[in-house]
Amino acid sequence: METYIYNKGNFVKATKWLLFKRYVKNLFYKYKLVNTNKYKLVKYEDLKYYFTLSPKEYEDAKKLYKDKGTISYEFYPLGGLGWGVKIHTKNNEIFDITDFSSI
Repeated sequence: METYIYNKGNFVKATKWLLFKRYVKNLFYKYKLVNTNKYKLVKYEDLKYYFTLSPKEYEDAKKLYKDKGTISYEFYPLGGLGWGVKIHTKNNEIFDITDFSSI
């Protein structure tokens, strides 16, 4: 039984040399250096913009979380009025919980 591996865009017959070469290459690419400064956390005071929910939006989001499970937030512009909030559920449902009285 012959073994084939994917090499440079094609499937080729696996030879001992190609298997050894792949093994050595994977040893070097297994561990990568990461620039930890790129992913550091910043305090809210250092941020230029950040979004918050009004108390009504927060209660609506909490209720949706209890009813639907996992949710994600989407903030969208309201054309000069401010920002609106949409909630996406894991079932691909979208709820607009924008509180227009707080704008």
